[in-house]
Amino acid sequence: MKRFILQAVNDEDHLAPAREVFGLSALETATISTAFMTASGLSLLQGVLQPIAGRTRIFVGIRNGVTTVQSIQKALEIGCETFMVDTGTRQRIFHPKLYYARSATRAKLLLGSANLTMGGLRTNIEASVLQEFHPPTDATFLADLEGKLDAMIADYPEHVIRAVDAAQLADLQRAGRLIDERKRLPPEPAGSSADRALDTVPKMNLLTSPLNVARPAPPPAPAVIPAAPVARDRLEQVWESNGLTRRHLNIPTGANTNPTGSMLLGVGAWEGIDQRHYFRDDVFAALDWTPDVAPARAHLERAEASIRLIVKDVDYGERTLHLSHNTRTDTAAYEQRNSMTSLHWGDARPLVAHEDLLGRVLKLYRETADFTRFTLEID
Repeated sequence: MKRFILQAVNDEDHLAPAREVFGLSALETATISTAFMTASGLSLLQGVLQPIAGRTRIFVGIRNGVTTVQSIQKALEIGCETFMVDTGTRQRIFHPKLYYARSATRAKLLLGSANLTMGGLRTNIEASVLQEFHPPTDATFLADLEGKLDAMIADYPEHVIRAVDAAQLADLQRAGRLIDERKRLPPEPAGSSADRALDTVPKMNLLTSPLNVARPAPPPAPAVIPAAPVARDRLEQVWESNGLTRRHLNIPTGANTNPTGSMLLGVGAWEGIDQRHYFRDDVFAALDWTPDVAPARAHLERAEASIRLIVKDVDYGERTLHLSHNTRTDTAAYEQRNSMTSLHWGDARPLVAHEDLLGRVLKLYRETADFTRFTLEID
């Protein structure tokens, strides 16, 4: 039996075949190898891994900016023997992805491009081959597969590290070799451009979507806060929108519609904030806010911020954008707990007023060393 899987562009994913692999009857040994792992991805296989955890080992790459401390913690909680592969450099990545199980009479191998993440198992375009083997006739191949992974543990003891406990993981997080899944990594755009009109590619509509999984729990102390920020932590995420609308992007809905030129900053996907105060008193608190010069608008505070714009993984450079905040607390809008702060697009409007951005998400990041500088990403 051999089957080719092309995820997302066809109505199939890697989750079902991975579960099939680990559902093998009378299983004797199982192995996962993955470049990247997240707790949300591992949670998708938790139900099939728990009954076989004592016979399962995981090899996962670290020092790659993707594998999270929560994913290793979850692997330990499930009970899988887990080895973290650290090449000691970002120039060499541990990259093999396979899902394998063997009994005395059968073996199954899912081999391809799918990492143990939500994207790898469900939402990215990934390709793999699922193949069945028979140990009596395929013994040489299966022994070679298992033996090479065993040899890696023995041959690279400094680099293939067995996960043991929370204290060890805390040290790895402080060293920047594991990341916190609750924090979004700052964008690292693939390229730069000065002409937004050259890129009108809409978001590709695929046939699979993310599944709901529990939000990762905070790492146990002292893993929550690294001892010192690593280089990629120069930006911290401070807000995230829901799917962007025409109003957000200043795209007129008709010939007689006048764009407002601004975007009201609300709760979005950033649950738990008081949108009336969060942006003025937290996110943009370090800016130089001044009252509007017109007496009739003196209740409006205004500020400007240096914001780098990244759209669809392309860097369009830094712009000076303006913000306004309504300080009045005696209005119906304030009493209804509506947002009081707006971001004005100004000369950046030509970068965002495009229909190919509808439904995408805006993420706002602040520089940790300078709270007056920001990066805004739409993707």
